[in-house]
Amino acid sequence: MRRWILWGILGIVISVCGWYVVISFPRVYFEKDFTLNDLQNRPLRLSRFAGQPIVLYFFSPRCKDCKEETPWLNELYATYRKDGLVVIGVGIRYPEEIRKFVKEQEIEYPVVVDVDLAVCKDFGVFFLPHLVFINRQGKIAATVTGKVSLEKLKEHLGSIL
Repeated sequence: MRRWILWGILGIVISVCGWYVVISFPRVYFEKDFTLNDLQNRPLRLSRFAGQPIVLYFFSPRCKDCKEETPWLNELYATYRKDGLVVIGVGIRYPEEIRKFVKEQEIEYPVVVDVDLAVCKDFGVFFLPHLVFINRQGKIAATVTGKVSLEKLKEHLGSIL
């Protein structure tokens, strides 16, 4: 009888310790998550990239400054992709214009379309271009509105890599 009680207590201790280990693993929690369709109309969810540094790039093909920043983001994506960097372009409103812009600019990173501007509102985007830097823990490390220099882009990128 005592042996069964001892085995029962040991089983409870092992179970409690096991659950503690499972629930104590760090989880990436995104401050803001979204799902938007890419240019092939496939859904892309931000939290799919949990644990990776992310740059969200809100842009419009009609934006002059966006046209100047896009090649820099392409270059940074190509350089730091091997380090896990994810760049997601969030095109504003017009899928056909965005599709043409992506082709002209030879954008290599994923691009989604925010047709109804819901994600823009959620991220406080009022002016373009707008960059959001998200660290590996899913927290917003910095936001930048308006045109920035390549050096500033690299500086912000360094804070999340």
